[in-house]
Amino acid sequence: MKYYLLATISFFNLLMGSFITMLVYRLPLILQRQWQKEHQQFLSEEESNDLEQKFNIFLPFSHCPNCQQNLTILQKIPLLSYFFLKGKCAHCQRKISFRYPLIEILTLLCSLFVIERFGFNLQMLAGLILTWGLLTLAFIDLEQGILPDSLVFPLLWLGLISNLVHLFVSPEAAILGASVAYLSLFTLAKGYQFIIKRETMGQGDFKCFALLGAWLGIGALPYILFIAAFLGSLTGITLCIIKKNSLRESIAFGPYLAIAAWFVFMCSYPQS
Repeated sequence: MKYYLLATISFFNLLMGSFITMLVYRLPLILQRQWQKEHQQFLSEEESNDLEQKFNIFLPFSHCPNCQQNLTILQKIPLLSYFFLKGKCAHCQRKISFRYPLIEILTLLCSLFVIERFGFNLQMLAGLILTWGLLTLAFIDLEQGILPDSLVFPLLWLGLISNLVHLFVSPEAAILGASVAYLSLFTLAKGYQFIIKRETMGQGDFKCFALLGAWLGIGALPYILFIAAFLGSLTGITLCIIKKNSLRESIAFGPYLAIAAWFVFMCSYPQS
């Protein structure tokens, strides 16, 4: 019975990982189409055929981005299908991005850690939602350089609502956390921008930090910021040495905020 339960939980989290890969791919495209549509409406231009086609989280059905062939049910099996297909599309033989199995594996492992950490209770459910949200935001920012409001705001409000019942911190700590997080990162970024005369962070980073404050409270903010800054600096210096990038070249900060927050979350909050 124990192994059956573990297998069921693992398969469900792999399915969630597959859903996250879809979000990472589709959500930026949905936003891009919305911006294009608004631009055309503003300029009174005729809408293109591409924008008229139905495109959302679920439609069109899963397909190869290269040859547009729909995937069969067997080709949609999380993780296993990638290895059975040897990392290539069954139709056009174009290589499938390793991002897909990577996100599925990370979702599985992180979810199992959350379940092991909190057990089966409301904290676990909230922790899983936060974990899945952070994974989605991290990979979208890593690939597209954006942190979509359509993900950030629902997660922020969910964090505030969760802490109304003291799920992780008090309501006061959550509200202060969200407010101070946004204002502090905004002030730091603008101050640094004034010194070096170039923009270093976008609004998405400030909102994402506020999201983390809403979930983890004001007390967690210094630890998150320190760890994220350390990881970001280490990555920037490493890329500068390996690829000879300029130290002034910007890198996405969202993934480091997500990593730091998840680490603090897993280490700091006892079971209720």
